[in-house]
Amino acid sequence: MYQFRLSGFADEAGIDADEQMNVLEKNGIHQLELRSIDGKGILELDDAALEALAEKFMRRGFSVSSIGSPIGKSPIEADFSLVRASFEKVLKAAEILKAPYIRGFDFYIPGDSDPLRWADEVVYRVSELVMRAKDRGVAYALENESGIFSSLPERCVYVLDRVPNLVMAFDPGNFIMNDASPWAAWPLLKSRTAYFHIKDATNEPKRFVPAGEGDGGMDKILKDAFESGFDGVLSVEPHLGYRADLNDAQRFTTAANALKRLLNRLFHAGFEELDPMTFCKKGEI
Repeated sequence: MYQFRLSGFADEAGIDADEQMNVLEKNGIHQLELRSIDGKGILELDDAALEALAEKFMRRGFSVSSIGSPIGKSPIEADFSLVRASFEKVLKAAEILKAPYIRGFDFYIPGDSDPLRWADEVVYRVSELVMRAKDRGVAYALENESGIFSSLPERCVYVLDRVPNLVMAFDPGNFIMNDASPWAAWPLLKSRTAYFHIKDATNEPKRFVPAGEGDGGMDKILKDAFESGFDGVLSVEPHLGYRADLNDAQRFTTAANALKRLLNRLFHAGFEELDPMTFCKKGEI
C-alpha cells in the first residue's frame, strides 16, 4: 500500500494563513510549503511572526513540509555573505516551524557565459548550504529552475554527484520550460529525488498546466517513483495564471484535483476531488 504525502504552495491558494489553511483543508491537504504569508516572503517574517504561525498551524492540525525559500535564486557573482545571512533566517524558520526540508536553488548564471565556468563556485556554495542545513537537522532540496545552474538535468546530476546529502526537488514543468524532457531526466535524478513540485507544462505553447495535462510524462514518472519506493512529498504548485477566469482558491483546487486524478488512475488511491466552484467568489472560503 502506497502512502501519498500531499502538500502545496499555500500562497497560491490564498493570502493570509487562515485563508491558505481553509483552502488546503477543504482539498484534504494538511501539509503546506511556506513561501509567503500576507504578501510577505519567508525572509521578511521575524521570529515572533513565525512562532505565531507555528501555533496557528498546530491548532489547525497542519504541518510545514518545506520552507519555500528563495536561497540560491540570486546571481552567482553576488556576495555570498549576503546569502549566508539570509540562510540563517531560513534555518531559524525551519526550526520554529519544524520543517524537514528547505527548498533552494544553485544561483543564476550570467546568460552570456558558459555555465560550466561557474561549476566549482556553485558546488562550493551549495556544499556549504547543505552542510549548514544538515547540522540543523534539515535537508536542502534543490529545485531545477530556469536561469540557474541546475536548469537542465545533466547539470543537476553534476551538482548532486559532488554534494553529499543534497536532495532533489524534481519539477517537471520547469524542465519543459528549458526544453528538457522530464521523463528523460527522471532516471538520472530518481535516486536523489525526495520531493516533487507538482506542475506540468506544454511544449507548445510554453505554459504551465495541471498535472497530467501537459508534456511532462507525469503519469509515467509518478508510477515509476512509487513503484521504486518513493515516499516523499508531492507539493502542488499550480502556476495556472492563464486561467484568469478562476480565483486563487479555484486554481489551487484545479491543480490539486489533477494530481488526485492521476494518483487515483495509477494507484486506485481513493482521493476525492473538490468542485473548484466551492470557492465561488474571489477570496470567498
